[in-house]
Amino acid sequence: MKRASTSSQAGLSRRLGAAAVLVTVAEAILILLASLPAADGLPKDCVITYKNGRRWPCSRLHDPAANLTAFRCRIENRLGAEMYVDCDDRTMPYFVGPGKTLYQSYISVFDSAPRRPGFSAWPKGPKVTCEWGCDGNVMTGVVVWDEQWPEAWSCRKDGGDGDCRLVFESNREVALVTRAGRRVLGDVAIKECSKKWWGYAGWLPFHPLGLGCTYPKHEHDYYGTVKS
Repeated sequence: MKRASTSSQAGLSRRLGAAAVLVTVAEAILILLASLPAADGLPKDCVITYKNGRRWPCSRLHDPAANLTAFRCRIENRLGAEMYVDCDDRTMPYFVGPGKTLYQSYISVFDSAPRRPGFSAWPKGPKVTCEWGCDGNVMTGVVVWDEQWPEAWSCRKDGGDGDCRLVFESNREVALVTRAGRRVLGDVAIKECSKKWWGYAGWLPFHPLGLGCTYPKHEHDYYGTVKS
């Protein structure tokens, strides 16, 4: 009986040894396959890192079926008066009434996949810059979207939080609001005008040449450049 038991144990050891060899060979094959270049000549683990820290698989560069990354960042007017944004990626300005929202979609400029139908305008770069106006005040260089904002990746239409807002607030601040929090980008320049003009007229609907109008003190730098 002891010889049979010893023979069985020896057979089991041989089988376990053979299995271990097979596992080792399989692992070696997997490592070899992983190191082989893909069909487009790039290693399968090839990754490109952009300046903004985003990492994409190299295969996306040559994959015509790759999906473009779409972002949503709506623009909200909480200033109490109508405003407009005339952006460099559009042919017409948008007018946004008080309390209204402008829904905007943007496409990643770092994603080289073919363009999808349904997007009539495309950012020329990571930033979308606009002329902004409200109640006779005009600023240029107002950024309404920047794909390199730290919060931008959470603004993805698919896979992100989907709740990004650029809010022009009644205290005359521009804030980027996401689920991660609120970050003030800067202040908007809105003149304050006296209703008296050299002691006459009582009130005026506008002030010629801006007479009697001054810019109030503000906490942050203007979010853009004052034009008028």
